[in-house]
Amino acid sequence: MSDDIFDVEKMEKTIKKAKRLANWKTVLMTIIVLIIATIAGTILNRSITYKLEKPVQFSATGFHEISAPNEFIGKFERYQGFLGGENRYTTYKIIEGKVVYTGQERYGYGLFRDEYLNRIGIESPLLIGNSYSERDVQKQLYNELGQREMIFFYPFLEYQTYRDDLTLLDDIGEDKVMEVALSFDRGYTFEEVQSLIPTNMTLTWLWVDDVNEGEDDFQFKHFDENGKVTGNDNLLRSEHTVYGLSLLDDDGDLKEKPVLRFIGAIEASQQFKARWQGEFKRLYNTLKGEDGQLTEEDLQFYGAVVTGDGKNLTELKELPFIKASSIGVITDKY
Repeated sequence: MSDDIFDVEKMEKTIKKAKRLANWKTVLMTIIVLIIATIAGTILNRSITYKLEKPVQFSATGFHEISAPNEFIGKFERYQGFLGGENRYTTYKIIEGKVVYTGQERYGYGLFRDEYLNRIGIESPLLIGNSYSERDVQKQLYNELGQREMIFFYPFLEYQTYRDDLTLLDDIGEDKVMEVALSFDRGYTFEEVQSLIPTNMTLTWLWVDDVNEGEDDFQFKHFDENGKVTGNDNLLRSEHTVYGLSLLDDDGDLKEKPVLRFIGAIEASQQFKARWQGEFKRLYNTLKGEDGQLTEEDLQFYGAVVTGDGKNLTELKELPFIKASSIGVITDKY
């Protein structure tokens, strides 16, 4: 009888031991599966996120290359999340060899966020913003760092008031260096602009003619209750809304073949499906020649950005091809 009881207890212990071993095997297998799934999921997510990021990244950097007068991308940071992410970068301007921080930008990408990072609006004081209409000539706007906004004037429009910031040079003094946006009296070729600007200052950026002046689609008319036009927006171009090409690279050295690089950026960036794609296509269609191709000969330039000190920039005052001038960032020489 006692032997039977012993056999039952022994069997129960064996069964319990087998169950514990099975449970530990199950837990171990579950942990292994979770680790493998996590590693595989991370690798897969990183691969997918990378593919989602690249078109937006190329489009964003390409857009900055054809806009942002005298401004370059500095430190670039990438943050990946689940099937998407966010990229952040700082910007700076080069004023006579001196680097001036101008802010930071960011954009998103992926399945659950767009380039605007799902932003629904922006609010800021009136002094911080972009100029659009002729009434903006009367007041100077700034960015959030207190740096002056440059504005440009179309050569084919007549304005009641023009910005003539070159008259401020005597007050600014010769111990400062600055950037100045110049608006021309007509369109000029790349070679003509280079020959017109005095050599004792730095020609850094050229504003390209990106509108069809025979059409009004680039303007927004305002009407009163009787249907009379009371004003127009987009009569001015802010430095944040113009397009053109930089003659300098991000180290401040002269860029090789800047016109071809500008054209190449527009052509290459049309393929990327991002919020800038439509503007790349519009630019190409507006700038291209009658043969349907965009070449150096098709480009006309309506303005430029130059840098220098108060003494050198004074030479611009009497030049007949300058229709307006707008000073941007001002900084100490050293």
